[in-house]
Amino acid sequence: MTEKTVLLGLFDGLHRGHMSAVSELLKHKGERIVFTFDSLSMSTKGERGLLMTDEKKRETLLKFGADEVISRDFNLLRETSAEEFVDRILDKELHALRVICGENFRFGKGAKAGAKELKELCAAKNIEAVAVPTVFDGGEAISTTRIRKLIEGGEISEANRLLGYEYGFEGEIIHGDRIGTSMGIKTLNIGFDTVRALPKKGVYASRVKLSEGSFAGVTNIGTRPTVHEDGKIVIETHLIDFDGDIYGERAEVALAEFLREEKRFGSLEELRAAVAGDISKVKESLKL
Repeated sequence: MTEKTVLLGLFDGLHRGHMSAVSELLKHKGERIVFTFDSLSMSTKGERGLLMTDEKKRETLLKFGADEVISRDFNLLRETSAEEFVDRILDKELHALRVICGENFRFGKGAKAGAKELKELCAAKNIEAVAVPTVFDGGEAISTTRIRKLIEGGEISEANRLLGYEYGFEGEIIHGDRIGTSMGIKTLNIGFDTVRALPKKGVYASRVKLSEGSFAGVTNIGTRPTVHEDGKIVIETHLIDFDGDIYGERAEVALAEFLREEKRFGSLEELRAAVAGDISKVKESLKL
């Protein structure tokens, strides 16, 4: 039978702390499995905003080298005891030879068991259990909660540093109201998943990946108070030095730096001048 190593955890965001555990998984030969949960079935995570969709999480884990990603509805296992989880899931279903988790991992009904109990229960089944130490930065643990607060507070550069990549959104480019086009500043609108953590309203330097290549952009997240009063939040991006027709395509927008707060301008001319200034800042920031 193929040797199987199973990594346990939610891994919302796959930040630098999570990647320490993923790196441990990749050290081992044989079949490498990630056992996780559907993020929205973890109520507190779903209510607060996800750093990464389950689809993106699976795609990223497979890209890094996992052979399989198993994602279960947490509600179906909520009443499962720690003993039953090890016996039924890890031993009888997955046939794990080795199990990896973070040192703060909790499991079993009421989250009563941790890494210590996991090691003890696994030992009885001749399964090795490895607890990966928590990764600290600046004297504080790198965590999803910490990063989410930074994103929601507009501290995107610091959030990106802890993530290990630039936070952003991906989705289909949709038609907007063409106000930017009428001002001579063409923008693309991207639909976003409302379960994601939404950054602080404002203007950001961004990098946009399209099928045509990668481009620098100025991304506004907010209600566009100068031209709208409906309070609807949109994400719109002006691509620098690009003027193609890309409606209907998919785009990935990664936020690199917070530039300024969103504000209401007295006229479209003032708005146009502000956007021109934003473009200059992005060119300087991203060394264009």
